[in-house]
Amino acid sequence: MNRKVIKLILFVSLLQIIYVSHLFGLELEQVLEEIKNLPIEKIKFKQFETDKLKAIQIFVLPKTQKELEEQMIIWKNCGINTLILRVFHNEGDRYHFFIDSPLKKGVYFKTKHAPLISDTLGFFIPIAKEYGFKVYAWMTTRYADFNGDLEKVVAYSPTKKNYYYARGINILSENVKHYLNALYTDLAEYPIDGILLQDDLFLRYNEGLDKDTFGKFKYETGLNISPQNLFLTNGDEKHVKYSEEFWIWREWKSKKIAEFIGDLRKNLKKINPSLKIVVNLTYEAISHPKGALAWLAHDIEELKNVSDYFSLMAYHRQIMEELNINKEFSFLYLADMIEKCIQKFPEDPQRILFKLQIKDWKTNEAISDRELLELMRYAKNIDKLSLALVPYPPQPSYEILKSFFSGR
Repeated sequence: MNRKVIKLILFVSLLQIIYVSHLFGLELEQVLEEIKNLPIEKIKFKQFETDKLKAIQIFVLPKTQKELEEQMIIWKNCGINTLILRVFHNEGDRYHFFIDSPLKKGVYFKTKHAPLISDTLGFFIPIAKEYGFKVYAWMTTRYADFNGDLEKVVAYSPTKKNYYYARGINILSENVKHYLNALYTDLAEYPIDGILLQDDLFLRYNEGLDKDTFGKFKYETGLNISPQNLFLTNGDEKHVKYSEEFWIWREWKSKKIAEFIGDLRKNLKKINPSLKIVVNLTYEAISHPKGALAWLAHDIEELKNVSDYFSLMAYHRQIMEELNINKEFSFLYLADMIEKCIQKFPEDPQRILFKLQIKDWKTNEAISDRELLELMRYAKNIDKLSLALVPYPPQPSYEILKSFFSGR
């Protein structure tokens, strides 16, 4: 019999004993004697059951199936258990298998709701499963602007005091939510293990400022605000400050995004009950939560009950540039982030998918083995978290892969 069923029977038995003791006046000591051998204390009703992911995030597949399988053999031998495949295509992206397509944007899975470049996901899954990998589909959200009729994101410039359309579709629009649910439903029909939601899901500090959204906010909170009273500025774009109303607005917005993710997850699990949802977050979600809330409406507290994993983009070269720190301080910064992740999820730290960059975003050059090994010397407790290297290609050396995924 299933262990969970046995535990549930024991739990029900406990309730029956307590109920009978109430009816017939049994002494507490006698009740305790009856139940002392029942393993009730071992029953944990957890909403999330998550494995530790050891992943490669694949931006573009190689030219041939033979090359792909050669890579899979290496990945498997190094302890990698999960492959995260890009299944969307933005204009300017490289095509999987370097195919030639007339489409400038679209997806790599069958759907009625977006242009189909090729069914690369359907081709990829059986090969990956044959080698024993979990397969996660990495999919865009707000930038899935394949339907010209969907509402665009309205942004506001606090310094110029004018409105304009930002990139992407409005995640707070009911039409957009309906569309994305339909698009993701087709994706969930595939035998995948999970979906990684791209970080374009979130809204920047000055985005999502359309009349309809303000109307919803007023209806739900009773507050009437406008862009003009959210920001405090002297005309300098680099010194925009936030009013008290701004923080109320951002907290509400982070809740609405979390609701969208929760509803999406619920709907997709009706199709694929074992499907896991992973949300891409910037590193500030752990290291500087108030900043993450202000800049992108990231709030891990709101998301912890609607997402199975949190994909933390802990990219040290990016951190060096954005915080104006040197390499050693960036490694110390990552080490501190790892400890904060463990503190945030002490019972299941593997829910944090800690993503490390293996390519410089600006130069497109591979980060050297020496630098990656130096990083690992600082990241002492990283083995308690899930881990992903981003992106493939380039391919790190065999020694690096073994060090990250098998040598700790």
